[in-house]
Amino acid sequence: MSTRRLTPADLAGKVIDVHSHVGVALKSYAALEYPWAQTVEDVYYRQLAGGVDVNVVFPFTGDLHFEPGPLVRGEMVPAAEPVSPVPYAVENRRVVKDVYDHCPEIADRFLPFVCIDPVREAAGQLAELRALADEYPVYGMKVNPVGCQSHAAGLLGEGSALLDFAEERDLPLLFHVSTLPGEDYSQAADVLAITEARPKLRFCLAHCILFDRVLLDRAAAAPNVWVDTAAMKIQVQLVREELPPGGLIDADFSDHLAVMRALCGMYPRMILWGTDSPCYSYICCRKQGEGAHHEFRLKATYADEVAALECLPPELKSRVSNLNTLEFLFGGGGGAG
Repeated sequence: MSTRRLTPADLAGKVIDVHSHVGVALKSYAALEYPWAQTVEDVYYRQLAGGVDVNVVFPFTGDLHFEPGPLVRGEMVPAAEPVSPVPYAVENRRVVKDVYDHCPEIADRFLPFVCIDPVREAAGQLAELRALADEYPVYGMKVNPVGCQSHAAGLLGEGSALLDFAEERDLPLLFHVSTLPGEDYSQAADVLAITEARPKLRFCLAHCILFDRVLLDRAAAAPNVWVDTAAMKIQVQLVREELPPGGLIDADFSDHLAVMRALCGMYPRMILWGTDSPCYSYICCRKQGEGAHHEFRLKATYADEVAALECLPPELKSRVSNLNTLEFLFGGGGGAG
């Protein structure tokens, strides 16, 4: 079993995908949505196909804490006898065991993050996280508020001990964020308020903040904030189809490669490359808030995400797939522009 903790020196010059999932999304599987699963070995063969050296990996969802019937209907109701005693306990252990115990021959190609629920059972989550991080190398924390139907802002209240743990262990946090109207859980402005309240922590806001120019500028002005490109192709499709053009960065939204070049050129020291593998496609019905559901039918490929990286000039490619990523993961530099 290989549980060696990788260092920035180990990762120097490597192409790093900062955003990918391992495990099973039970709700998506049961509801016939897509995608719903990916193994560490699956990621490895995508790496080989795309010229990627290392992936940050974290669980799909925390479904094992919830009742399966309501879950399939898009409602997260804590189970009377949950498989996972607190949110993500089993799923987090699944990821690190797959990397270090089940696939040790490729363990040095993965940087496991743990997932957290911003609100539910913070003390129980914290106990599980401490035990896991004492046993295995953990490189950061992933927060998907809409994925667990908990408000991101809860991390400044009942979930604040989870941020204390991140600060104690020097773990960066990667947040799913959105600017879609009616998405109550993961609004980027709420997450930026957390980054401002906790300046000692490092944060990444995912999915290009849906190319919102004001919010991107706000992120770029902060020394502890980065932004990833996860699922670039379908984020471009989403804003083209569902958001008005006003307020977006100046780019040709008919072409995700043109948007990638524009975004990275505007913020060369803030952007991190990530594929969202395998969620570079997203076909589902998601609960966005109380009584609010949203149908997504967004389809792309892993090759589309690799193409977004490869379309950059060499120096910028190195920045967004390595140098910026190492600063986010380990510190040692700012996230400004």
